[in-house]
Amino acid sequence: MSGKFRHYRSVLLAAIAASGFLAGCNSAQKDEVSMLREENAQLAMQRDEARGALESSEAERRRLEMENSSLQGRLNEMPPAVAATPVSPGPEMDLPAGVTAEDRDGTIVLTIEGDVLFDSGKATLRPEAKRTLDKVVSEINKNYPNNQLRLAGFTDTDPIRKSGFKTNYHLGFERAFSVGEYVISKGVKDSRIEYSSFGPHQPRKTKKESRRVEIAIVDS
Repeated sequence: MSGKFRHYRSVLLAAIAASGFLAGCNSAQKDEVSMLREENAQLAMQRDEARGALESSEAERRRLEMENSSLQGRLNEMPPAVAATPVSPGPEMDLPAGVTAEDRDGTIVLTIEGDVLFDSGKATLRPEAKRTLDKVVSEINKNYPNNQLRLAGFTDTDPIRKSGFKTNYHLGFERAFSVGEYVISKGVKDSRIEYSSFGPHQPRKTKKESRRVEIAIVDS
């Protein structure tokens, strides 16, 4: 009886041990399944976020393409620029360095070098630019106090990268607007001023020459 009892006890202990082992395995499997499900949920969320960002980027690209196409269409509707003939501003206009005068079909156009006015990719006037504009405004007020002023911004052909502006057309406009705002602060009525931007549409021989703001002095 003693031997049989020991045999039954051994079998029972083995069964209990096997049951515990299986329970442990089952718990480990449950933990692994739970981890896999959580990881899968995170991956699904990341996938949805990436898809949303892609759709947003694509929508922004389409919007910029449409806006650029619209601007290009407006430019195509404009008449070709009249070839500029450099002229002396005459004794009545004393223009500072970096500013030149041109006669375009009877209209005097003052061209101010962009590098005199702005840092690269910026539309905020440099401190020394204000001294240049002070002289320009003084000459305009003295010689053409009632004429309309058409301010146009031009850029080089390098594509926009890190300046924060959407296109060169936007940069050109903001530069013309900055000049106009300063001109107004010096006593020129805002009703005399019009703005436009040609961006890289009318480049000159060099990139430096292409970056400019033009002030066309036209009849009232």
